[in-house]
Amino acid sequence: MAAVTGVESIELAPIGVNGAMPTTGFVKIVDIEMDSVNMTIPPLEKVRIRVEDKSGVRWVLPGETDPPSFATNSLDLSIDKANLLFKGESTTGAAEFKAPTDDIIHYLAIRFTSKPFEGKKFVLEIPVAAISAGIVNNFTKNGFVALSMSGDATTPSDASGNAVSPYGYKFVDVTLPEG
Repeated sequence: MAAVTGVESIELAPIGVNGAMPTTGFVKIVDIEMDSVNMTIPPLEKVRIRVEDKSGVRWVLPGETDPPSFATNSLDLSIDKANLLFKGESTTGAAEFKAPTDDIIHYLAIRFTSKPFEGKKFVLEIPVAAISAGIVNNFTKNGFVALSMSGDATTPSDASGNAVSPYGYKFVDVTLPEG
């Protein structure tokens, strides 16, 4: 059975060339807030065409569909992670972060890897994601403030300008440690 349960890691990287998923440069998002990872890959919208002289639907055409989207929170408020998500200003030694003055969307590659289930891990890859970030949660004595991010998959292009897949997934075997 190919089933998916729980998130093991979320990784971000600069986008690759020609619409390909990058192979290096990934930064792991750690301390993922419990139950904060949400993902939606909506089905294709349908346009139903009806005609005056016949009952029912005559044709079904493809319509516009929202892109795959995701959202998550990380309890890791490190300056480096904030700067990665916000693209603001950080001081030497990453001791202080200042938010950017312009609101912009950042484009990064993202990879979600599930926890193992029945010897397999699910790996979802989005080569170009439009990402925005924020800070959420309350300042309370029994909770943590978190970096939040949400994004949408975009459709990248190859060297010829042709659209390539906006996302894909695979199942990989879990390798057991020796010993």
